[in-house]
Amino acid sequence: MRYLKWRLSQGIWEYGPEQAIAESGGRVEAGAYVDNDGYRIGYLTDPADLDDLADYDLSEITEAEALTFYQQFYADAAVMVDGYISTPPLLVE
Repeated sequence: MRYLKWRLSQGIWEYGPEQAIAESGGRVEAGAYVDNDGYRIGYLTDPADLDDLADYDLSEITEAEALTFYQQFYADAAVMVDGYISTPPLLVE
């Protein structure tokens, strides 16, 4: 799994590079959380050329960095077998 970190277009809200990555032939899935600085983690599931995406302050990060990002929101987050990072279980009543 490849992990990306990007800043949303309007700081802590609006959109990320998902459409631009799709237009370059890639596919990215946005993670569940956005931090106070407007950064989000995403999973690059299909390769893409990331060179023209500077508008998003986008970078590839390590699995450990992605996990640390998630753990600020969910302390028990862990990397699952498929490379995705766990989020809290849904509460069922």
